[in-house]
Amino acid sequence: MAMRARRLMVAIVFLLAASSHGEEPVTASVSVLVSAKNPMRDISAGDLRRIFLGDISRWHNGHRIVLFVRPMDTAEGRLFLDRLVRMSDIDYSQWWLGAVFRGRVANAPRVIGNVDEMIRAVAATPDGIGFVAAPPLDTGVIVLTIEGKAPANPQYALRAR
Repeated sequence: MAMRARRLMVAIVFLLAASSHGEEPVTASVSVLVSAKNPMRDISAGDLRRIFLGDISRWHNGHRIVLFVRPMDTAEGRLFLDRLVRMSDIDYSQWWLGAVFRGRVANAPRVIGNVDEMIRAVAATPDGIGFVAAPPLDTGVIVLTIEGKAPANPQYALRAR
């Protein structure tokens, strides 16, 4: 009986921890970042989606695009999946696994665990592209507009509805 009660208590603690983890602040929008050294300043939502699906793998200058993504269980990761790639996290992972396995792409996106690391990685990679929840301030990266709209615009493509 004591073992059963202990298991029940562990299950309850686990569920409470999982439910409190799921209550992240709602992300209003996702800012797409490129290095300040990248000449890109605006992009279409369709091209952005094709980039993050590996269908577009080179910038206009011919350089290979380096993809950085946040974990898909973060608020910005979920918004990115919902609004841009329109896939579940499992489908997105399987998409990339299949693309790498079939040789369609050389590498899957690199997952960056925290916002500061994301900003540093994109700033240090002239051909990199990534995203964060809040636009950074003066950090060596540029926030791309999508179809001429900035993240604060209500019609911005990567904004929560």
